[in-house]
Amino acid sequence: MEQRRFPRIQLPLLVELKHPSLGARRCIARDISEGGVFVHTENPQIKPGAMVKVTLQNTLAVESQPTPTVDMEVKRTEEDGLALAFTNVTGRHLWQSVERLRTELAIGQDYFQVHLNALVVNDAGALLLAQQHGKWTFPATFLEVGQDWRDAVRRYLGDSLGVAVSGFGGILAMNSVGLPELPEAAVLDVFVEVHATGSAARPSKDSRYRSVRWTDRRRDVEESTFATEQVRDLADATLKRLIRDEGGE
Repeated sequence: MEQRRFPRIQLPLLVELKHPSLGARRCIARDISEGGVFVHTENPQIKPGAMVKVTLQNTLAVESQPTPTVDMEVKRTEEDGLALAFTNVTGRHLWQSVERLRTELAIGQDYFQVHLNALVVNDAGALLLAQQHGKWTFPATFLEVGQDWRDAVRRYLGDSLGVAVSGFGGILAMNSVGLPELPEAAVLDVFVEVHATGSAARPSKDSRYRSVRWTDRRRDVEESTFATEQVRDLADATLKRLIRDEGGE
């Protein structure tokens, strides 16, 4: 039996491959390990020993994960792709990015991932926003197989942000997110209304969010940079409804 030097992850990923003979190609990378990765591309026409640049793309479109471009060495060529090896410590950063993505997706526990976005409204009529990579969004977590979505949201908000959940509203929006090249990495993005008591909210040490804030002003939405237009529109619509319900507009 073949003994691999490094453990491998079967999670398919979209990458950009660059080389003078290829230009820039969007390719599917599989079988990634700490030592390297196999990139599928037709007729690569590159000899072993050549250097290429590889950038991990945002495969989910549910949150922006900044990842580095790394130099990799061609170790083996095949008709359908290239076996590439990391050549320096920067390659370790790519591996860590993949590990983080794999952990958040709970790979091996679910096939079609469900991403729960919480539009948290407190008893003062304010909406909770979370900042990640310089953009505002809603706190969110992935649902694991067999897990009740309410329990998942309640636990995540409590553990990650210290938010006391008091109840739930309805589903405000949902859509399927994915790429044609990676149908197996599709995600169902679900936006749900969550009710909270008080205004306590602070990212934990391990939280992915840099900061959080409550707002009850639509002007804040207009003046802020959001992760997506859908997030902005939902934030504005929620605040508009809250203000109307309180007789403000």
